[in-house]
Amino acid sequence: MRVTFLWAAIIIGLTSGCAGFRGNMGASGENDQNVLTGGPVTGTRIKDLPEVVRQTIREKAPSAEIAGIDKQTEDGRLIYKITLSVPGRNPSLYIADDGTVMDHVKDSHYK
Repeated sequence: MRVTFLWAAIIIGLTSGCAGFRGNMGASGENDQNVLTGGPVTGTRIKDLPEVVRQTIREKAPSAEIAGIDKQTEDGRLIYKITLSVPGRNPSLYIADDGTVMDHVKDSHYK
């Protein structure tokens, strides 16, 4: 009797714990890293970028996920470093605040 009750309690505990876990699966708009919906949760986020910069990201990497966004001023221009999440490597796009993709940026200035 006692063993049956113990097994029943374990099964109920395990199944109710799993039900709560399933409720948190998937990403909400705030936690979604997809370039089209969210971007990073902390720091500079995709919604903080100028629309022309967002459009350039959509054109250059339409299905990529963003790992991080850093910004700096170089020669009087605001430049965003967009680090993409790619398994095995994390390439970056450098985009000026007017939407221009930058080829030559001093990466050491980003923190």
